[in-house]
Amino acid sequence: MYEGKIVFNKKEAKNIYLLGIEIPKNILKKFQPGQFLKIKINQRMDPLIPRPFTIHAIEENIVYILYQIVGKGTKSLSKLRKGEVLEFLGPLGKPFPKLKNYIICAGGIGIAGFGFLLQKSANKRNFYPPETIFYGARTKEELARLSFLKRFGIPVKISTDDGSKGYRGFVTDMVEEELKQTPRTVLACGPKSMLKRVAEIGKKYKVKTYLVMETFLACGTGFCMGCVIPLKRGKYAHLCIDGPTFLAEEIALESLS
Repeated sequence: MYEGKIVFNKKEAKNIYLLGIEIPKNILKKFQPGQFLKIKINQRMDPLIPRPFTIHAIEENIVYILYQIVGKGTKSLSKLRKGEVLEFLGPLGKPFPKLKNYIICAGGIGIAGFGFLLQKSANKRNFYPPETIFYGARTKEELARLSFLKRFGIPVKISTDDGSKGYRGFVTDMVEEELKQTPRTVLACGPKSMLKRVAEIGKKYKVKTYLVMETFLACGTGFCMGCVIPLKRGKYAHLCIDGPTFLAEEIALESLS
């Protein structure tokens, strides 16, 4: 486990916070877009297991974590203040695949992992930028980091379930309309229901579709078998070492709850 000092922990949107952790630069050099950290929120027994958080962005020697309050652990995390020290393990998982001519589909807090990808793709060396970012949330109050996303000059198309901002409806509706016109590879992260729909759309239009998966994650090293993802033909993969990004056609999506 490494240690990092909190430099800010501020509210960004409804139940969504941005955490900045100061980390030695020699550790930050190892980080790649699509990877994640396991953060130990406090020294108490509850919550006992460190929580996984995708790497949102990196500026100088600060790693940014964009997270949503969904339970006891993230509620505790939101109460931490500047100057406190966190323990973390990482980077974990494989980076995003290196894609060209692709679009991003993000639902809710699924937008978190794509900030670092945009940063790394700005020079078009190791990663290429997406053609368009499709970003959906339930309401405009739950949209986060829009000004940051638009900084990279890539079109950002917004949808909200209630129509309070952008297209009224699901983000997958916009993705399907896009693929009707111009078939492209899709890289998606969000709720499982959204990922299943993205996989269906990708299959319909015969495009490669990559899904960033989430599941319970304990050890983070592949030992405990707690984060297995069901694959086709009865096989399994470890999210922590084989993922978190998988080709949709490889996953047994019907087995996901």
